[in-house]
Amino acid sequence: MKFVALVVIVPSEDEDTFKKVAKDTGAAGATVIQAKGSGVEEKKSFFSLTFEGNHTVLLYILEENMSRSVLKAIKVLIEEGKKDALAFTMPISSIVGLDKSLISKFEKNIEDEEIL
Repeated sequence: MKFVALVVIVPSEDEDTFKKVAKDTGAAGATVIQAKGSGVEEKKSFFSLTFEGNHTVLLYILEENMSRSVLKAIKVLIEEGKKDALAFTMPISSIVGLDKSLISKFEKNIEDEEIL
């Protein structure tokens, strides 16, 4: 079984929307990291102080096939909902510490896909 890290970077106000889409597609839980963005163009705000906005980084560890499904659902949300977000996957070569119930869920997902 191959695992990947799915990373989704979204504006903080859209965090719940993206988590719901990921959960509805099979991603059980995420590590949520608060971050600040730094863009090419500075945005001016109150008293000419620069403000780039707060972002959330959602980190999912998923089985490879499941990650494709979740990434496709996130792509639809980005494109159809006109959301500013970035999502990508990275392969994981070694992993320890995964919850056994999560591994069972991944195995069930693989079995279900093989039946189709």
